[in-house]
Amino acid sequence: MNVGTRLLGAKVVKVYPPRGDVQLVRLESVASFTCSRCTGVKTARLAAVRGDTLLCNGCYGRGEASAGGSGRPTTASAPPPGLEDSRPASPQTKDLAQVVVEEIDTGVPHSVVNTGLTVEWKFHARAEHLLHGTCPVPAEMADRAAPQEPLDLTFLRGRNRIGVLDQQQGVKLRTEGASPLLAGLTWQPFVLPGTRVSVRWDTWRKVRLAYTPLDKPVVFGGTVVRYAYDPKIMTRELAAFDARVDRVEELVLIALRELGYLDERGRALLPKEALLWNTVERAQAERPSAKKIRGVIERLLSRGILTWEQGSVNRAGMLHYPARRGESPVPLLCYAPPLRDAVREDLRNDTSGAYSTSAHRVSGHLMRIGHLGKDASPEAKAAYREDHKRAGLAGPHELPTGFTYVREHERGL
Repeated sequence: MNVGTRLLGAKVVKVYPPRGDVQLVRLESVASFTCSRCTGVKTARLAAVRGDTLLCNGCYGRGEASAGGSGRPTTASAPPPGLEDSRPASPQTKDLAQVVVEEIDTGVPHSVVNTGLTVEWKFHARAEHLLHGTCPVPAEMADRAAPQEPLDLTFLRGRNRIGVLDQQQGVKLRTEGASPLLAGLTWQPFVLPGTRVSVRWDTWRKVRLAYTPLDKPVVFGGTVVRYAYDPKIMTRELAAFDARVDRVEELVLIALRELGYLDERGRALLPKEALLWNTVERAQAERPSAKKIRGVIERLLSRGILTWEQGSVNRAGMLHYPARRGESPVPLLCYAPPLRDAVREDLRNDTSGAYSTSAHRVSGHLMRIGHLGKDASPEAKAAYREDHKRAGLAGPHELPTGFTYVREHERGL
Protein backbone atom coordinates (compact mmCIF):
# COMPACT_ATOMS: atom_id res chain seq x y z
CA MET A 1 0.00 0.00 0.00
CA ASN A 2 1.30 3.45 -0.95
CA VAL A 3 0.70 7.02 0.15
CA GLY A 4 -2.20 8.47 -1.83
CA THR A 5 -4.17 5.24 -2.14
CA ARG A 6 -7.55 4.99 -0.40
CA LEU A 7 -8.56 2.74 2.46
CA LEU A 8 -11.94 2.75 4.23
CA GLY A 9 -12.92 5.72 2.11
CA ALA A 10 -9.99 7.87 3.31
CA LYS A 11 -6.65 8.72 1.70
CA VAL A 12 -3.51 7.09 3.08
CA VAL A 13 -1.15 9.87 4.17
CA LYS A 14 1.63 7.81 5.76
CA VAL A 15 2.89 4.25 5.36
CA TYR A 16 5.04 2.63 8.05
CA PRO A 17 7.68 -0.02 7.33
CA PRO A 18 6.01 -3.47 7.00
CA ARG A 19 6.38 -5.93 9.86
CA GLY A 20 6.19 -9.31 8.24
CA ASP A 21 2.82 -9.59 6.48
CA VAL A 22 1.35 -6.56 8.28
CA GLN A 23 1.69 -2.90 7.34
CA LEU A 24 0.49 0.01 9.44
CA VAL A 25 -0.92 3.06 7.64
CA ARG A 26 -2.19 6.46 8.75
CA LEU A 27 -5.35 7.81 7.14
CA GLU A 28 -6.16 11.43 6.36
CA SER A 29 -9.31 11.27 8.49
CA VAL A 30 -10.79 8.92 11.08
CA ALA A 31 -12.60 5.85 9.78
CA SER A 32 -14.57 3.01 11.39
CA PHE A 33 -13.65 -0.65 10.90
CA THR A 34 -13.78 -3.97 12.72
CA CYS A 35 -10.48 -5.37 13.99
CA SER A 36 -10.05 -8.93 12.74
CA ARG A 37 -8.35 -10.00 15.98
CA CYS A 38 -10.20 -8.38 18.89
CA THR A 39 -13.43 -8.04 16.79
CA GLY A 40 -13.96 -4.58 18.26
CA VAL A 41 -15.39 -1.74 16.17
CA LYS A 42 -12.68 0.92 16.03
CA THR A 43 -12.76 4.56 14.95
CA ALA A 44 -9.23 5.76 14.27
CA ARG A 45 -6.76 7.06 11.71
CA LEU A 46 -4.30 4.21 12.24
CA ALA A 47 -5.05 0.78 10.77
CA ALA A 48 -2.84 -2.23 10.20
CA VAL A 49 -3.42 -4.07 6.91
CA ARG A 50 -2.89 -7.84 6.71
CA GLY A 51 -3.99 -9.10 3.32
CA ASP A 52 -7.73 -8.45 3.09
CA THR A 53 -8.16 -7.94 6.86
CA LEU A 54 -7.51 -5.06 9.23
CA LEU A 55 -6.06 -4.87 12.74
CA CYS A 56 -6.52 -2.02 15.18
CA ASN A 57 -3.35 -0.30 16.30
CA GLY A 58 -3.84 -1.76 19.79
CA CYS A 59 -3.58 -5.34 18.57
CA TYR A 60 -0.78 -4.33 16.23
CA GLY A 61 1.10 -2.62 19.03
CA ARG A 62 0.77 -5.54 21.43
CA GLY A 63 3.01 -7.52 19.16
CA GLU A 64 0.27 -9.72 17.70
CA ALA A 65 1.49 -8.69 14.27
CA SER A 66 4.44 -10.76 13.17
CA ALA A 67 7.84 -9.12 12.96
CA GLY A 68 8.40 -11.09 9.77
CA GLY A 69 11.35 -12.97 11.18
CA SER A 70 13.67 -10.08 10.56
CA GLY A 71 14.42 -9.56 14.24
CA ARG A 72 15.35 -6.33 15.84
CA PRO A 73 18.61 -4.60 14.88
CA THR A 74 21.17 -4.50 17.65
CA THR A 75 22.99 -1.32 16.74
CA ALA A 76 22.29 1.18 19.50
CA SER A 77 21.66 4.87 19.06
CA ALA A 78 23.65 7.06 21.41
CA PRO A 79 21.73 7.60 24.68
CA PRO A 80 21.68 11.02 26.29
CA PRO A 81 23.93 11.71 29.27
CA GLY A 82 22.66 9.97 32.38
CA LEU A 83 20.67 7.32 30.51
CA GLU A 84 23.51 4.96 29.67
CA ASP A 85 22.92 1.46 31.00
CA SER A 86 23.43 -2.19 30.15
CA ARG A 87 19.92 -2.92 28.91
CA PRO A 88 19.31 -4.20 25.36
CA ALA A 89 20.37 -1.86 22.60
CA SER A 90 17.89 0.50 21.00
CA PRO A 91 16.66 0.02 17.42
CA GLN A 92 18.59 1.53 14.57
CA THR A 93 18.21 5.20 13.72
CA LYS A 94 16.19 4.52 10.55
CA ASP A 95 13.66 2.55 12.62
CA LEU A 96 13.42 5.19 15.32
CA ALA A 97 12.42 7.76 12.70
CA GLN A 98 9.36 5.61 11.92
CA VAL A 99 8.08 4.67 15.37
CA VAL A 100 4.33 4.21 15.75
CA VAL A 101 2.43 6.28 18.31
CA GLU A 102 -0.93 5.09 19.59
CA GLU A 103 -3.93 7.26 18.79
CA ILE A 104 -5.57 9.23 21.60
CA ASP A 105 -9.26 9.47 22.42
CA THR A 106 -11.07 10.03 19.12
CA GLY A 107 -13.89 12.00 20.76
CA VAL A 108 -16.34 9.08 20.77
CA PRO A 109 -18.95 8.86 23.55
CA HIS A 110 -18.05 6.99 26.74
CA SER A 111 -19.60 6.34 30.17
CA VAL A 112 -22.96 5.80 28.46
CA VAL A 113 -25.94 5.29 30.80
CA ASN A 114 -29.32 4.33 29.34
CA THR A 115 -32.17 4.41 31.88
CA GLY A 116 -34.93 4.01 29.34
CA LEU A 117 -36.16 7.53 30.08
CA THR A 118 -32.84 9.26 29.46
CA VAL A 119 -29.51 8.56 27.79
CA GLU A 120 -26.40 10.16 29.28
CA TRP A 121 -22.81 10.11 28.05
CA LYS A 122 -19.51 11.99 28.17
CA PHE A 123 -16.93 12.89 25.54
CA HIS A 124 -14.03 15.28 25.01
CA ALA A 125 -14.49 18.00 22.40
CA ARG A 126 -12.12 17.77 19.47
CA ALA A 127 -11.16 20.34 16.84
CA GLU A 128 -13.38 18.45 14.41
CA HIS A 129 -16.46 19.03 16.58
CA LEU A 130 -15.70 22.72 17.08
CA LEU A 131 -15.03 23.39 13.39
CA HIS A 132 -17.98 21.43 12.03
CA GLY A 133 -20.53 22.24 14.76
CA THR A 134 -21.13 18.60 15.69
CA CYS A 135 -21.54 16.51 18.84
CA PRO A 136 -20.98 12.73 18.90
CA VAL A 137 -23.83 10.56 20.17
CA PRO A 138 -23.90 6.91 21.28
CA ALA A 139 -25.83 4.15 19.53
CA GLU A 140 -28.28 4.12 22.45
CA MET A 141 -29.55 7.52 21.29
CA ALA A 142 -29.06 7.09 17.54
CA ASP A 143 -31.19 3.94 17.51
CA ARG A 144 -34.15 5.69 19.19
CA ALA A 145 -34.12 9.33 18.08
CA ALA A 146 -35.84 10.50 14.90
CA PRO A 147 -33.20 11.85 12.47
CA GLN A 148 -35.53 14.51 11.04
CA GLU A 149 -36.87 15.72 14.40
CA PRO A 150 -35.25 19.03 15.47
CA LEU A 151 -33.77 19.07 18.96
CA ASP A 152 -33.56 21.81 21.59
CA LEU A 153 -30.14 22.19 23.21
CA THR A 154 -29.35 23.78 26.57
CA PHE A 155 -25.72 24.43 27.54
CA LEU A 156 -25.12 24.34 31.29
CA ARG A 157 -22.28 25.15 33.64
CA GLY A 158 -21.43 23.28 36.81
CA ARG A 159 -21.49 19.82 38.32
CA ASN A 160 -25.14 20.28 39.27
CA ARG A 161 -25.96 21.74 35.84
CA ILE A 162 -27.68 24.81 37.26
CA GLY A 163 -26.12 27.66 35.26
CA VAL A 164 -27.60 28.14 31.80
CA LEU A 165 -24.97 29.42 29.36
CA ASP A 166 -26.81 29.19 26.07
CA GLN A 167 -29.83 27.67 24.34
CA GLN A 168 -30.08 26.56 20.71
CA GLN A 169 -32.84 25.08 18.56
CA GLY A 170 -33.07 23.21 15.30
CA VAL A 171 -30.15 20.83 15.83
CA LYS A 172 -30.69 17.48 14.10
CA LEU A 173 -29.37 13.95 14.41
CA ARG A 174 -27.19 12.82 11.50
CA THR A 175 -26.79 9.06 11.17
CA GLU A 176 -25.01 8.76 7.83
CA GLY A 177 -21.26 8.37 7.89
CA ALA A 178 -18.97 6.47 10.24
CA SER A 179 -20.53 7.65 13.51
CA PRO A 180 -23.87 9.29 14.45
CA LEU A 181 -23.67 13.00 15.29
CA LEU A 182 -25.74 15.98 16.30
CA ALA A 183 -25.18 18.55 13.55
CA GLY A 184 -25.88 22.25 13.27
CA LEU A 185 -24.95 23.35 16.78
CA THR A 186 -22.73 26.32 17.63
CA TRP A 187 -20.09 25.78 20.31
CA GLN A 188 -19.42 28.60 22.76
CA PRO A 189 -16.15 30.44 22.06
CA PHE A 190 -14.61 29.37 25.37
CA VAL A 191 -14.82 25.66 24.46
CA LEU A 192 -11.34 24.41 23.55
CA PRO A 193 -10.25 21.07 22.07
CA GLY A 194 -10.04 18.69 25.03
CA THR A 195 -12.92 20.20 27.04
CA ARG A 196 -14.94 17.51 28.79
CA VAL A 197 -18.64 17.57 27.94
CA SER A 198 -21.44 15.73 29.75
CA VAL A 199 -24.60 15.16 27.69
CA ARG A 200 -28.13 14.11 28.61
CA TRP A 201 -30.94 13.33 26.16
CA ASP A 202 -34.46 13.16 27.59
CA THR A 203 -35.61 10.78 24.82
CA TRP A 204 -37.72 13.53 23.32
CA ARG A 205 -36.54 16.89 22.01
CA LYS A 206 -34.36 18.11 24.87
CA VAL A 207 -30.60 17.68 25.01
CA ARG A 208 -28.48 19.15 27.80
CA LEU A 209 -24.72 19.68 27.48
CA ALA A 210 -22.77 20.58 30.62
CA TYR A 211 -19.22 21.76 31.30
CA THR A 212 -17.57 21.17 34.68
CA PRO A 213 -15.64 24.24 35.91
CA LEU A 214 -12.21 23.71 37.41
CA ASP A 215 -11.82 24.65 41.07
CA LYS A 216 -9.44 27.31 39.85
CA PRO A 217 -8.63 28.38 36.26
CA VAL A 218 -5.26 27.29 34.95
CA VAL A 219 -2.94 28.30 32.15
CA PHE A 220 -2.04 25.22 30.10
CA GLY A 221 0.64 25.74 27.48
CA GLY A 222 -0.14 29.46 27.29
CA THR A 223 -3.95 29.14 27.06
CA VAL A 224 -6.39 29.96 29.87
CA VAL A 225 -8.50 26.90 30.70
CA ARG A 226 -11.58 27.14 32.93
CA TYR A 227 -13.30 23.80 32.49
CA ALA A 228 -12.34 20.16 33.04
CA TYR A 229 -10.21 18.96 30.13
CA ASP A 230 -8.05 16.16 28.75
CA PRO A 231 -4.37 17.24 28.72
CA LYS A 232 -3.58 14.82 25.88
CA ILE A 233 -6.09 16.34 23.47
CA MET A 234 -5.14 19.88 24.44
CA THR A 235 -1.45 19.18 23.79
CA ARG A 236 -2.23 17.51 20.46
CA GLU A 237 -4.71 20.00 19.04
CA LEU A 238 -3.59 23.32 20.51
CA ALA A 239 -0.18 24.88 20.02
CA ALA A 240 0.35 28.21 21.78
CA PHE A 241 1.89 30.98 19.68
CA ASP A 242 5.02 31.85 21.65
CA ALA A 243 6.96 34.95 20.57
CA ARG A 244 10.02 33.80 22.49
CA VAL A 245 10.93 31.07 20.02
CA ASP A 246 12.25 31.33 16.49
CA ARG A 247 10.77 29.68 13.44
CA VAL A 248 12.66 26.38 13.63
CA GLU A 249 11.98 26.04 17.37
CA GLU A 250 8.31 26.52 16.59
CA LEU A 251 8.38 23.79 13.93
CA VAL A 252 10.19 21.38 16.27
CA LEU A 253 7.71 21.91 19.11
CA ILE A 254 4.70 21.61 16.79
CA ALA A 255 6.01 18.33 15.34
CA LEU A 256 6.63 16.95 18.82
CA ARG A 257 3.19 17.98 20.11
CA GLU A 258 1.30 16.69 17.09
CA LEU A 259 3.15 13.41 16.53
CA GLY A 260 4.62 12.45 19.90
CA TYR A 261 3.49 9.82 22.38
CA LEU A 262 1.24 11.49 24.98
CA ASP A 263 1.14 10.53 28.65
CA GLU A 264 -1.65 11.28 31.12
CA ARG A 265 -0.16 14.69 31.95
CA GLY A 266 -0.19 15.75 28.31
CA ARG A 267 3.58 15.43 27.89
CA ALA A 268 4.68 14.66 24.31
CA LEU A 269 7.61 12.27 23.73
CA LEU A 270 9.50 11.15 20.61
CA PRO A 271 12.93 9.73 19.78
CA LYS A 272 15.30 12.41 18.51
CA GLU A 273 15.53 10.67 15.14
CA ALA A 274 11.75 10.78 14.66
CA LEU A 275 11.61 14.45 15.67
CA LEU A 276 14.38 15.34 13.20
CA TRP A 277 12.82 13.44 10.31
CA ASN A 278 9.28 14.72 10.86
CA THR A 279 10.34 18.36 11.35
CA VAL A 280 12.12 18.32 7.98
CA GLU A 281 9.29 16.48 6.23
CA ARG A 282 6.57 18.79 7.53
CA ALA A 283 8.31 22.12 6.95
CA GLN A 284 6.97 24.38 4.22
CA ALA A 285 8.99 26.38 1.72
CA GLU A 286 12.56 26.48 3.07
CA ARG A 287 13.24 23.25 4.92
CA PRO A 288 15.70 23.65 7.80
CA SER A 289 18.77 21.44 7.69
CA ALA A 290 19.18 18.55 10.09
CA LYS A 291 22.18 20.37 11.58
CA LYS A 292 20.06 23.42 12.37
CA ILE A 293 17.31 21.29 13.91
CA ARG A 294 19.85 19.51 16.11
CA GLY A 295 21.13 22.89 17.27
CA VAL A 296 17.58 23.97 18.10
CA ILE A 297 16.99 20.78 20.08
CA GLU A 298 20.15 21.41 22.09
CA ARG A 299 19.00 24.98 22.85
CA LEU A 300 15.57 23.76 23.93
CA LEU A 301 17.25 21.19 26.19
CA SER A 302 19.55 23.80 27.73
CA ARG A 303 16.57 26.07 28.49
CA GLY A 304 14.59 23.24 30.04
CA ILE A 305 11.80 23.36 27.44
CA LEU A 306 12.75 19.82 26.43
CA THR A 307 14.06 17.06 28.71
CA TRP A 308 15.23 13.48 28.27
CA GLU A 309 13.10 10.52 29.35
CA GLN A 310 13.39 6.77 28.82
CA GLY A 311 10.83 4.83 26.81
CA SER A 312 10.78 1.62 24.82
CA VAL A 313 9.77 0.22 21.42
CA ASN A 314 8.27 -3.23 20.85
CA ARG A 315 8.75 -5.54 17.87
CA ALA A 316 5.94 -3.88 15.94
CA GLY A 317 7.63 -0.48 16.28
CA MET A 318 5.05 0.83 18.80
CA LEU A 319 6.43 3.47 21.17
CA HIS A 320 5.69 3.19 24.90
CA TYR A 321 6.37 5.33 27.94
CA PRO A 322 7.43 4.52 30.61
CA ALA A 323 9.68 1.81 29.26
CA ARG A 324 8.18 -1.68 29.33
CA ARG A 325 10.01 -4.81 30.39
CA GLY A 326 11.22 -6.92 27.47
CA GLU A 327 11.13 -4.09 24.92
CA SER A 328 14.07 -2.22 23.41
CA PRO A 329 14.87 0.90 25.51
CA VAL A 330 14.80 4.21 23.64
CA PRO A 331 15.82 7.69 24.86
CA LEU A 332 13.00 10.15 24.24
CA LEU A 333 12.83 13.92 23.96
CA CYS A 334 10.00 15.18 26.14
CA TYR A 335 7.95 18.39 25.96
CA ALA A 336 5.82 19.15 29.03
CA PRO A 337 3.26 21.93 28.45
CA PRO A 338 3.76 24.60 31.13
CA LEU A 339 0.92 24.37 33.64
CA ARG A 340 0.21 26.91 36.37
CA ASP A 341 -2.67 28.50 38.19
CA ALA A 342 -4.14 31.49 36.39
CA VAL A 343 -3.34 34.84 38.00
CA ARG A 344 -5.11 38.18 37.87
CA GLU A 345 -3.18 39.26 34.81
CA ASP A 346 -4.48 36.18 32.99
CA LEU A 347 -8.06 36.70 34.02
CA ARG A 348 -7.97 40.51 34.09
CA ASN A 349 -11.49 41.41 35.19
CA ASP A 350 -12.11 38.20 37.08
CA THR A 351 -11.27 39.56 40.56
CA SER A 352 -14.10 37.65 42.25
CA GLY A 353 -13.20 34.28 40.78
CA ALA A 354 -16.58 34.01 39.05
CA TYR A 355 -16.74 31.99 35.86
CA SER A 356 -19.96 33.12 34.33
CA THR A 357 -19.47 36.74 33.36
CA SER A 358 -15.79 37.58 33.55
CA ALA A 359 -13.67 38.35 30.51
CA HIS A 360 -10.26 36.80 30.02
CA ARG A 361 -7.41 36.93 27.57
CA VAL A 362 -6.75 34.02 25.23
CA SER A 363 -3.26 33.91 23.77
CA GLY A 364 -2.86 33.51 20.04
CA HIS A 365 -2.56 29.84 19.26
CA LEU A 366 -2.42 27.27 16.50
CA MET A 367 -5.20 24.71 16.21
CA ARG A 368 -4.60 21.44 14.41
CA ILE A 369 -6.92 20.81 11.44
CA GLY A 370 -4.81 18.88 8.92
CA HIS A 371 -6.15 15.51 10.09
CA LEU A 372 -9.63 16.76 9.18
CA GLY A 373 -8.67 17.24 5.54
CA LYS A 374 -9.00 21.01 5.88
CA ASP A 375 -6.71 23.94 5.10
CA ALA A 376 -6.43 27.26 6.91
CA SER A 377 -8.36 30.16 5.45
CA PRO A 378 -6.54 33.04 3.72
CA GLU A 379 -7.57 35.25 6.66
CA ALA A 380 -5.94 32.90 9.18
CA LYS A 381 -2.76 32.71 7.10
CA ALA A 382 -2.61 36.50 6.83
CA ALA A 383 -3.20 36.95 10.58
CA TYR A 384 -0.45 34.45 11.41
CA ARG A 385 1.94 36.14 8.98
CA GLU A 386 1.26 39.54 10.51
CA ASP A 387 1.62 38.38 14.13
CA HIS A 388 4.70 36.33 13.29
CA LYS A 389 6.41 39.37 11.79
CA ARG A 390 5.31 41.61 14.66
CA ALA A 391 6.84 39.17 17.14
CA GLY A 392 10.19 39.52 15.35
CA LEU A 393 10.60 35.81 14.68
CA ALA A 394 13.23 34.80 12.18
CA GLY A 395 12.61 32.73 9.08
CA PRO A 396 9.51 32.27 6.89
CA HIS A 397 6.32 33.76 8.29
CA GLU A 398 4.04 31.09 6.83
CA LEU A 399 1.47 29.14 8.81
CA PRO A 400 2.69 25.57 9.50
CA THR A 401 1.08 22.82 7.45
CA GLY A 402 -1.99 21.26 9.03
CA PHE A 403 -2.83 24.15 11.39
CA THR A 404 -5.08 27.18 11.49
CA TYR A 405 -4.33 30.27 13.57
CA VAL A 406 -6.53 31.93 16.20
CA ARG A 407 -5.42 35.45 17.11
CA GLU A 408 -5.14 36.69 20.69
CA HIS A 409 -8.53 37.91 21.84
CA GLU A 410 -10.85 38.46 24.79
CA ARG A 411 -13.44 35.87 25.70
CA GLY A 412 -16.32 36.33 28.07
CA LEU A 413 -18.92 33.88 29.22
